[in-house]
Amino acid sequence: MNKLHVLVVDDEVEVTAFFSYFLQAKNCDVTVFHAGRDVYRLLQTQPFPFQLALIDLKLPDANGLDLLTAIKAAAPSCAVIIMTGYSTIKSAVTAIQLGARDYLEKPFDDLDSLEEAIFSALDQSHPQHDQLTRQAAHYGIIYGHDSPMAHLMTIAEKLAKKAINVLIEGETGTGKELLARFLHGVSLRAQAPFVGLNCAAIPEALLESELFGHEKGAFTGAIKGRRGFFELADSGTLFLDEVGEAPPTIQAKLLRVIETGEFMRIGGEQTLKSNIRFVSATNRDLEREVALGRFRADLLYRLEGVKLTLPPLRERPADIPLIVDYYLGKRLNGTCQVDPAAMQLLQQYSWPGNVRQLLNVINQAIAIHDCQVLRVEHLPVQLLSEAGSFSAERESARPPLAFADFLEQEAVRFVHTITERIHTIDQLDFPRLLERIRRLEGEVGRAVIRKGLNENDGDRTLVSEKLGISKRTLRYILNEKG
Repeated sequence: MNKLHVLVVDDEVEVTAFFSYFLQAKNCDVTVFHAGRDVYRLLQTQPFPFQLALIDLKLPDANGLDLLTAIKAAAPSCAVIIMTGYSTIKSAVTAIQLGARDYLEKPFDDLDSLEEAIFSALDQSHPQHDQLTRQAAHYGIIYGHDSPMAHLMTIAEKLAKKAINVLIEGETGTGKELLARFLHGVSLRAQAPFVGLNCAAIPEALLESELFGHEKGAFTGAIKGRRGFFELADSGTLFLDEVGEAPPTIQAKLLRVIETGEFMRIGGEQTLKSNIRFVSATNRDLEREVALGRFRADLLYRLEGVKLTLPPLRERPADIPLIVDYYLGKRLNGTCQVDPAAMQLLQQYSWPGNVRQLLNVINQAIAIHDCQVLRVEHLPVQLLSEAGSFSAERESARPPLAFADFLEQEAVRFVHTITERIHTIDQLDFPRLLERIRRLEGEVGRAVIRKGLNENDGDRTLVSEKLGISKRTLRYILNEKG
């Protein structure tokens, strides 16, 4: 078995000595540096010889994040793990977003967990990664190993077990509530309540009562006392969806509860305490809202213990087949599938409504057409046209499609347009339609051949070879077909 080459960078001699002993016992070849300059010197003088680098976040002469960036630029295949204390957990999350596989918190008390973290970071097919994917799927979060979601879920799984508030940002429909439920479900609070409140869906006059609860007779209609969400979520998680919509008066009162854990019901005199983990979500840029004076800066700092940003669906098109297959398997037990051409179209669309919109389109298509195979003609016309334009923008930076592939895509659009416009079969002159299509086929074939002849000085032998047809077929298409 080949030895694993590991670099350990930490200014504490005790830490480097520990890893030297620990990893050499695991058949690893360990190199120790105590300063960042040694790493930079190594990167300049030779190919980076390590499969794994363990880097302290704060070194006397370097920032661990800068070292991470330099190593990933020089040796992208090298797995990097950041070592940090709890007080710098935000920086550890940033490290994972920059490409680190994981982070370790000092002191290293659990050696089994330490070994698991180190060796799973080297192997993306490690059972730990599969387990995380399965856990995420349980909450409806579907993604592939190379997806932007993979890094995010690694961070989320670690944060879930910390007593830290989380702010989730993302466009509408990206799955902010699903991620909030995941954070709760894999946390140490999983057996306590998860309570969700949409701050945009409740009028301001009722929002305070929903949060704080009220005593009997506190206001007109309060015929009995009622517990609010702060009480209902005690020891668990309170999910504040669309927190950016909370009015200023509620923001001030919410801040006090987060800071002290204390509140009173409306109309009450007794101070109550609640141990809550706050997970908030917004599709607004809250830093911009703060700058505009619409959101309290101090509340943002309290809610944003760590910020997670969900990528829009258009930035992870490779996940779309996985999401669709999972949904169809869960909803229809696999009795309905998606045709490859239709799946390609789904991947080309920009999905402004993200995953929610994707599932709505699938639902509607199945409900309307009641089919076992979802085809291009079953999808909305708007999606077809917009997917084409979005695909053109996205593909502009890539090599152009082969002409045959281009013609195939255009043919798919043509067939879709025809089938969408056939309202009643008894009003269709079908023989005439087939004759028109045959004539169109001939016109396209002749146009392609003439273009080839013009570009190759009329050399029919060369053109027939490029098109993969015989000279006889070329003459037939030019002179007789149609």
